[in-house]
Amino acid sequence: MATLWELMRDCIPDDHARQVTSRFYLDEAMTSARAPDRVVDLGCGRGTSAAHFRRHNPRVRWVGVDIRDSPEARQRTPGDDPVLHYDGVRLPFRTGALPLVYSHQVFEHVSRPRELLAEIGRVLRPGAVFIGSTSQFEPYHSFSLWNYTPYGFRVLVEEAGLTLEEIRPSLDGVTLIMRSYHGRPAEYGRYWDEASPLNEEIDTWAQRTKRGAALANLRKLTYCGQFAFRVRKPAN
Repeated sequence: MATLWELMRDCIPDDHARQVTSRFYLDEAMTSARAPDRVVDLGCGRGTSAAHFRRHNPRVRWVGVDIRDSPEARQRTPGDDPVLHYDGVRLPFRTGALPLVYSHQVFEHVSRPRELLAEIGRVLRPGAVFIGSTSQFEPYHSFSLWNYTPYGFRVLVEEAGLTLEEIRPSLDGVTLIMRSYHGRPAEYGRYWDEASPLNEEIDTWAQRTKRGAALANLRKLTYCGQFAFRVRKPAN
């Protein structure tokens, strides 16, 4: 039986094992030599990513997309960037039009993930990227439908004709479960900005056993509550 390491080792990074959020790949994309001038936030909710993209490039064209009855999108206020509505599958863009699609903690809410990934592949330019994050061990929240193992997410991505280039762990699943169990108290919020308890324990294990960053990332991915990813549309 194949292990997670055997199935995923080519996209588990070995440069560091810090826990990250989708912001890691947002910052990476926007500081690269080929930073996009147009970005789409798929499932944009309140549209908070616009400020993060514009921190890198004030002139970047940010477009938000969400379903019409999204409870988060309804929290937007007059003066916010406009949002395009879609039906949950068909994206309102031409084929091969987009250099980057971003999606922060959305795919656990998507009712037809296979079809939507194929649609993302359609609207991306050859060589363009789809970046973001989703859940593995996260209790129900805001109409969530699924949790994905890293391997399961890879299978869906590849079925859509895309390539999972890299995957990194976010905060650990035990912390997310305890946060929900205790009624989402505010003190758990710090674990999006600092190492969560199980991830700290894995860091200690890696240091004690002299394991490298890739194996520490593997262990964190095995038990993570959320993970971040970089997916690319093949150039040809």
